[in-house]
Amino acid sequence: MNETKSMKRSVLIILSFLGVITIQAQDRLFTYTYQSSVLNKGQRELESWNTLRTGREDYYARYDNRTEYEIGLGNNLQTAFYLNLTSKTKTISENSGKALDTENEIGFSNEWKLKLLDPVAHPIGLALYGEVGISSNEYELEGKIIMDKKIGNLTIAANGVYEQEFAPGYLNNELKWQNEKKLEAYLAFAYSLSPKFNLTLENAYKNVFAESELTNSALFSGLGFSYVQDKFWVNFTAMPQLTSFKGESTNNLNLNEYEKIQIRLLFSFML
Repeated sequence: MNETKSMKRSVLIILSFLGVITIQAQDRLFTYTYQSSVLNKGQRELESWNTLRTGREDYYARYDNRTEYEIGLGNNLQTAFYLNLTSKTKTISENSGKALDTENEIGFSNEWKLKLLDPVAHPIGLALYGEVGISSNEYELEGKIIMDKKIGNLTIAANGVYEQEFAPGYLNNELKWQNEKKLEAYLAFAYSLSPKFNLTLENAYKNVFAESELTNSALFSGLGFSYVQDKFWVNFTAMPQLTSFKGESTNNLNLNEYEKIQIRLLFSFML
């Protein structure tokens, strides 16, 4: 009887260990929603984020690229450094007609992520996340609460996000700093069809406040997948805007602050 109990205990320990290894080999299954896992001390990862946002009343396309270098520091802590590149092409009015205008931006970000609870060893995974972003026309501070849980083949993750943006501008020839707040909530599901392939569903509820007043609000939802192969993984999501609750411009969609659809592709290499 004792041998049977000992054998069961050993099997559970091995399964838990394998679960931790799987999570740390790929620290995220989603493209918009974060999970609580962090890299082990000394582990390094290079990620490429590619996001296309398109669909407004006139022509509009925005491409964002973030190149991330991620480092595990130990004690359930990791940090990352980003090079952020953005290109926007949109319709503008010019000489009583319409034309296309393209803007390019470059910025830098630094993130810190602390895992408090492990989704395998504890009833729920829990982590805290902070990020600072700097560019020539905007400064950002962002905080996240991250929760996740794996139940059989199903992984569930939820994020609460607060972001503060500061942007310079002129009013009556006087420099003023515009203050904008964002509150966002994410809920994501991944179903494992095999150890290497997951189908995903992500949902995002986004809100923008200016001078403490809600100015824009919309709901997004989209399908995607996650694939892992040795030290490489790739995640993809197509996330259309479903409806707007504030700032509607056409067909119950907010096409001033947001777009009809966002498409994001992430891929990563473990160094």
